Amino acid sequence: MANDLFWNSEGKLKIVQLTDVHITDLDGDDRRTLALMRDILRAEQPDFVAITGDLVFGERNLELLPEALAPVAEAGCPWAYVFGNHDTEWGASKEALFQKAREIPGCRMEKGPVSGVGNYVLRLGEPGGKPDWALFFLDSQQYNPNPRVGGYGYIFPEQVAWYAKEAEKLRTEGCPDALAFFHIALPEYNEVWDHYPCLGDKFEPVCCPKQNSGLFSAMLEAGQMRGVFVGHDHVNNYEGDLFGIKLCFGRGTGFHTYGREGYPRGARVIELSRGESGFRSWFRLEGGAVVAPGPLHAPEFPAE
Repeated sequence: MANDLFWNSEGKLKIVQLTDVHITDLDGDDRRTLALMRDILRAEQPDFVAITGDLVFGERNLELLPEALAPVAEAGCPWAYVFGNHDTEWGASKEALFQKAREIPGCRMEKGPVSGVGNYVLRLGEPGGKPDWALFFLDSQQYNPNPRVGGYGYIFPEQVAWYAKEAEKLRTEGCPDALAFFHIALPEYNEVWDHYPCLGDKFEPVCCPKQNSGLFSAMLEAGQMRGVFVGHDHVNNYEGDLFGIKLCFGRGTGFHTYGREGYPRGARVIELSRGESGFRSWFRLEGGAVVAPGPLHAPEFPAE
């Protein structure tokens, strides 16, 4: 299959991850959010933008989607979007938002063949060459449909099976490395914070699903996954290595939602380099500050 994304002239791919933008009614908070998005994208000049859910919120979600995506379209680079639990809590459906998003320049979203809307993979490499990296996008659903369990949504078993099949296909194509983007953190985000060194802050409980459908295990078995990037938790930004996979939170972007005093909104930036099996990452914050992930968190009960 042909590659979807390509290395820039320096042999790199710079990704800006925007998350929890929460455009709701174009009030002062929303205008401040859109200005921040434009500032970040102008400063970073990314090659690709990944939006990890809760881009729009409320009954006007379909009407406001083009406004919410305007800063990304203006940046002139490819972009992709996965839904959060709030995007379609009111207003138009995922299908309607997906169709509207596909009309906006640069969109690389695909609906996907399994549960949810937005399960797809983008290939990164040279034109006409094999893929060097795969970027997986998954719909982490909204809320658990099982009333005995409740809580937030999870990535369903059929999605995990689809991921495993696509990962095996990429392995046969010679693709060695992958990243994943979705909205709601995996339960393993608690594991890495509780038992392994992490960089960054945890200012709220991890709002992960109560039900674990085995995606992290499938990633370990596939052997290609290098990093997972989520949002949902607006004031968690940590990252930690769990068995060779870095589990990373983005940086909450939107002002029309909860935050924390002294905790600036912003975005996570991820940089891949051709020929390297890893990535660099930093935060670009309101006001223009660029900060590295930190401080170092040493777990109270480290893994043996």
